[in-house]
Amino acid sequence: MPEIKVTPLGAGQDVGRSCILVSIGGKNIMLDCGMHMGYNDDRRFPDFSYITQNGRLTEFLDCVIISHFHLDHCGALPYMSEMVGYDGPIYMTHPTKAICPILLEDFRKITVDKKGETNFFTSQMIKDCMKKVIPLNLHQTVQVDDELEIKAYYAGHVLGAAMVHIKVGSESVVYTGDYNMTPDRHLGAAWIDKCRPDILISESTYATTIRDSKRCRERDFLKKVHESIERGGKGENEPEGPNLLLHWADRES
Repeated sequence: MPEIKVTPLGAGQDVGRSCILVSIGGKNIMLDCGMHMGYNDDRRFPDFSYITQNGRLTEFLDCVIISHFHLDHCGALPYMSEMVGYDGPIYMTHPTKAICPILLEDFRKITVDKKGETNFFTSQMIKDCMKKVIPLNLHQTVQVDDELEIKAYYAGHVLGAAMVHIKVGSESVVYTGDYNMTPDRHLGAAWIDKCRPDILISESTYATTIRDSKRCRERDFLKKVHESIERGGKGENEPEGPNLLLHWADRES
């Protein structure tokens, strides 16, 4: 079997700037292009030097796939496409395409307009970057070229989040991005067709953490809200959401 190579350009050993280069069947695919929120210099971006030493990104990459709109997965996209230089296809779901530029512009305003940082992408760069985006439908097989095909699946997590199955000939890779197997009141559990990929790249931030059920966590939160209301004040981390929780609690009682 030909070699499949997986190279983390970011988030290899930490959380943030998720960016993974997969080389499969002679094709090079970038999975996510995120930003690390803990740095204020070039360390916040993935290390693209691994690719650029072989020439321009456009000549090296066959496509870029963004799993969802959180900045640790898409925040470096305008920097990569407009400042480093990439003119190829960028794939993401329709909701991700709609929300991504809003979050990018909001973060740009905070970083540049308020903090006065330099070496950062502009509003026009965000717009130019998004013009390269090709929207994906879930369960739609997309032929990137004659050999490379991708298919997106529902990942839960946030609106528009997608897992992706990448195939080149008889070889395949599944990339989960961030996903959620526990349905809540507005998002379902992740789902993918039965498959046997050669490599599975899975999100694993809380893989060793045993958490209470969603129902228990909602009840604990609701209890704190009740206690806060009884004290006549607002509790810590108390948004408008408790009104809905109270409504749901009444329905379940």
